[in-house]
Amino acid sequence: MSNSIPGTILIIETDPERSERLVAPLREAGFSVHAAHSNRDILAAIYADQPSCIVLPYGMPGTSNAKITLLEEVKSDHVYGHLPVIITVASEDLDAIDWHRTPADDYLIRPVSPSGLLSRVRLCIARAQRDVNANPLTGLPGNITIIREAEQRLALEKPFSMGYLDLDNFKPFNDKYGFSRGDEVLRMTARILVNALRQLNHPDTYVGHIGGDDFVFITPSGMADAACKEILRNFDLIVPNFYDDEDRNQGGIHSMDRRGNPQVFPLMTCSIAVVDTGSAHVEHIADISARTADVKKYAKSLPGSNYLIDRRK
Repeated sequence: MSNSIPGTILIIETDPERSERLVAPLREAGFSVHAAHSNRDILAAIYADQPSCIVLPYGMPGTSNAKITLLEEVKSDHVYGHLPVIITVASEDLDAIDWHRTPADDYLIRPVSPSGLLSRVRLCIARAQRDVNANPLTGLPGNITIIREAEQRLALEKPFSMGYLDLDNFKPFNDKYGFSRGDEVLRMTARILVNALRQLNHPDTYVGHIGGDDFVFITPSGMADAACKEILRNFDLIVPNFYDDEDRNQGGIHSMDRRGNPQVFPLMTCSIAVVDTGSAHVEHIADISARTADVKKYAKSLPGSNYLIDRRK
């Protein structure tokens, strides 16, 4: 996968001059930077284009509850609360901060020096990837964290649905258009997953990226059906835009195999296999993996995008 871009940084700062002093050195260092001058729609901005790190002022009010700060609101989010957040602090306020109650990952004293900002941002991103086992392309939790999350839920004996998603015909797309465009498809898929689960408006949802074109999501028992429909609807709507006009108009990639025989690879589709522990007898993460492998194999044999929920006892 391509990792040429260091990451996207979201700067939240009400003072335009302070904002520019933060934005300029990051852009010069090669980061993609989004700047916001108010706390409105901050969470929507995070979901629309996930940053690798967030920088915001200490004590900035939240968007929906005046009793909590924006920092607390971001960190309590059930999907992107793992994102590293750096707070900027006035020197006179530093001693008054209760660090046991402040969920920041790091801090910078204002006025912020360019070298200090770059060092802290790079450190926070590296530390987040180590601690959360985050996928470097999408920023979603990786395989180790996914397993830990599923095992914790099984231990609590609270029913949930776990879905495994992968893309059909992704490899021929990657072979023709290259890794860069393939990476964009994976980022798009991650955003679709996150937004679909966000629409469930339930705190017990989870999204992870195993690697490549394999993703995982968790919903409360009985809610996976709505999530799958939303995921497939948006995927099928958006994915044709990643193809050139010729391939899109003819419904896929036309090529030759090594023997010169014509081959047709249809437009990418999406297959989802779900196990609902509320009805299926599951004792270990291995049970879920075995069941979903079986169900996903059948789902991928069907034409188009499909999902199947395994509720077998």
